[in-house]
Amino acid sequence: MDESRQAAHRAPADRPACARLARDSRRLAVEPAYERLLATHGLDALDALFETEGTQRFTKPGLPGWRERIRLELFDADGRPHTFYLKRYTAPPVGAQLRRVLSGPLTHGTAWVEWTRMRELASCGIGTAEPVAFGEETTWVWERRSAVLTAQTPGESLERWVAGHPTRAPRRVLDALARFVARLHEQGFVHRDLYLSHVFIDQADPQAPAFRLIDLQRVFRPRWRRTRWLVKDLAALNYSTPRSVASSTDRLRWLQVYLGVPKLRGRDRRFARRIMAKTHRIARHDRRTVNAR
Repeated sequence: MDESRQAAHRAPADRPACARLARDSRRLAVEPAYERLLATHGLDALDALFETEGTQRFTKPGLPGWRERIRLELFDADGRPHTFYLKRYTAPPVGAQLRRVLSGPLTHGTAWVEWTRMRELASCGIGTAEPVAFGEETTWVWERRSAVLTAQTPGESLERWVAGHPTRAPRRVLDALARFVARLHEQGFVHRDLYLSHVFIDQADPQAPAFRLIDLQRVFRPRWRRTRWLVKDLAALNYSTPRSVASSTDRLRWLQVYLGVPKLRGRDRRFARRIMAKTHRIARHDRRTVNAR
């Protein structure tokens, strides 16, 4: 569903250019599998995505007021519950607007990035949250508001998983995670916030854990200095993994699986040192942030 396309189709040919731009600035897309459910609950319109109160609102330290995270519980015609998560961005400040424009999309809002990345990664065989709906209202390069709705991701975040497993992680889990991250990077993507909280583990099959990425609004394909971004991803994952879960030996073995090599050679060890150096910088930054509060 695309409101701008429908409006453009109905508009007269002699409509002023400025009016065409205003019409084209409202966009809405819904995955076909969810059209009926959202329509039943009155959520099949752009304004409805911004007006719904949801069932739970999430807050966390440092989350700016122009960003919202909401949980929705919707029941289908058979009375079965479905859980969704809605991210809304309303009137982003100038700095956020500039970062978005410089990182890629000129005429789309923040939510469009995550909507697009979920679909791109899924097409590459990389698990993500399931996209349900997306809407935005923009004026040329200026984002007025945008929203993205996703279905509940199976499993739990690795951050929560390790909290419930204070002992060393099984080798099959570490190896599967290394291959998952390697596939992400082999496809040219980097996450830029690859902490345990943004990776979900699903152990429906205990022998073959599956992983999915969430919070994809910063994912992109770097055109230059790619190694820098790989190091950033791996350092974030390394920093957020407790020592009780993975020993130093586990981490080196993990890197071997990630790189697909039987033994770390000179170049690989230099790469490992860069990851450790970045890990230490992340730790120092976090300590300064905590002390400043």
